[in-house]
Amino acid sequence: MLAMLRKDLYVMGRYTAYLILSWLVVTWAATRFLESDAGFLYGMLPMFSLTISLNSISADEGRWDRFAAVTPLRPWQIVPAKYLFAYGCLAVMTALAALAGGGGVKLWTVAAITPLVLAMALPLLYRFGRQRGSIVLLLFWGLAAAAILGSAHFRYDLIESAFGWLEDVPAPLLAGGGGCALLALNAGSILLSVRFYTRRQRGWYG
Repeated sequence: MLAMLRKDLYVMGRYTAYLILSWLVVTWAATRFLESDAGFLYGMLPMFSLTISLNSISADEGRWDRFAAVTPLRPWQIVPAKYLFAYGCLAVMTALAALAGGGGVKLWTVAAITPLVLAMALPLLYRFGRQRGSIVLLLFWGLAAAAILGSAHFRYDLIESAFGWLEDVPAPLLAGGGGCALLALNAGSILLSVRFYTRRQRGWYG
């Protein structure tokens, strides 16, 4: 697994460096010359880990996948390494944003939401590939956003009845329950990804 992590770091290292450098330049320019609130820029950095992780899977499509198919490596070894790489990127990006001075509510909210997006995105990529998987993910989140905004505008009572009870739940209990739900979701995500990756190696998906 460490060898696969080193491979991902080698493949995505230059792209990641350029991405972070561009973010630093834009953030510095926004705070130095535009004198604007850069809070949203700090919140963007954890989301970059999602881009890096998805691109690492896209980079494997083709040569690496064909090579891995004839090695002793098994899908249950390859796929969890991708998840470990994704969450390692998320931790590094969040820490970098916090050290740069963006340790606010927006940063930690985005950092908490990103694992949810990762847990949904990775199985889709292993099932449909990068292009179609991204389209399916965008359609899902677009429909979810439309449903939430539509309910908030036309039938706010539906949102209140569905989520209003959360206000009465103690914060530690809510955080613990959310963490457990996220762990369960990611466990299911890994199992699905292993299944889809195995079938893709066998040529089930075009």
